[in-house]
Amino acid sequence: MNELISAPIPAENIFSSKFRVHPVLSDAMEPTLKGNRDYVLLTPISSYVGEGIYAIYDGFGVPDLFRVEPKFGKGLRLFRDNKLYPHEYVLTLEKFEEVVVGFMIAEIKVKDERFLREAGR
Repeated sequence: MNELISAPIPAENIFSSKFRVHPVLSDAMEPTLKGNRDYVLLTPISSYVGEGIYAIYDGFGVPDLFRVEPKFGKGLRLFRDNKLYPHEYVLTLEKFEEVVVGFMIAEIKVKDERFLREAGR
């Protein structure tokens, strides 16, 4: 029975130079992630690792979040979860590797912002 229950991940693994907390800055990924409210835990990467949410750097400002999935025979499809953002991009694997900076490994849903605001003071 014990082999069915995975061991907990040690907290010190999360406090690692390998991970970055990134704020969700817009409503583009709603309803999955709320803009100006949620955060994501990213691991830095430079290549496609499978379907999921990625941080993409377009050369302006901060990296932006996109859902990425394969588009058979045509590379990778990048799009937003919010239906108000219907535009999608199709990138070759090579182009994707030029702009990808992170892969979302966890979402952080803030329940009470007071403590986060006070921590920066």
